[in-house]
Amino acid sequence: MFVIMGATGQVGGAVLEQVKARGVPVRAIARDPVRAARLGVEVVRGDASDAASLAAAFRGAEAAFVMLVPPPEAADVLARSRAIAHAIAEAVRTAKVPHLVALSSVGAQLASGNGIVQALHDFEEALAGSAPSIVFVRPSYFMENWGPVLPAAQAGVLPSAQRPLERRAEIVSTLDVGRTAAELLFEPRPTQDGGTRIVNLAGPAEYSPVDAAAILSRLLGKTVSAIPMSREETIAGLVAAGFGADCAAKVADLDDAANEGRIGFPTSGPTSGEIRRGTVTLEQALQRLVGGAS
Repeated sequence: MFVIMGATGQVGGAVLEQVKARGVPVRAIARDPVRAARLGVEVVRGDASDAASLAAAFRGAEAAFVMLVPPPEAADVLARSRAIAHAIAEAVRTAKVPHLVALSSVGAQLASGNGIVQALHDFEEALAGSAPSIVFVRPSYFMENWGPVLPAAQAGVLPSAQRPLERRAEIVSTLDVGRTAAELLFEPRPTQDGGTRIVNLAGPAEYSPVDAAAILSRLLGKTVSAIPMSREETIAGLVAAGFGADCAAKVADLDDAANEGRIGFPTSGPTSGEIRRGTVTLEQALQRLVGGAS
């Protein structure tokens, strides 16, 4: 039996569907089991910050998929995320989960200077040694992160904090992240073989905001132009969407780090890991988003 956190979200939901398709019994952890009843699997209540409830949910698992979502409203988002990370790690140890797949991020190899991704660096550190076999999946920027700005695209503009707008970067669909994480749940590594793996995940090609605008122009049947968004505009937009000031600033810090070339997959050293590529193109991902919004 596999246990999955975040099963009502994009990545966790994709993991769930992939595991279900293989006919393996699944238990989903949800803060609101009533909302998660539609998943069609066993659902148990669990709170990412409550080690006791998580340990009960993990009990009996052959493998588990775990993830940490930094709480956007927190006054100190990194401190709050560290507390959640340690709660998840404690639960994994208590339940004696033999194999763990943890969602991390590109840039998590850096202990600082990576903005909000520092929360995932801390997550990896907290989980280290918590299970005999651990895989840290480090995807690049999600293609689906363009979803929140689709209303602006409908009006003809695509705001982006990426600079320059023509610069292509690694980007991946949450569908590929979920598929890869599900595959890795079936690939435990014995302790004698190292126990811990790092899997960097990108899409089939690199894309720029200009590329995204061109694709949306075709999909929407109107001209969509990529426009630069300043750090101040990024923070203001996130705060308007309900983010706390600290989290919004940490997201902007990540944008700055990426624009300065400090965020990327390491090519050598103990934190480099392996690189896999997904198959979902940006056009396919955006087509799904546009179809869902219509």
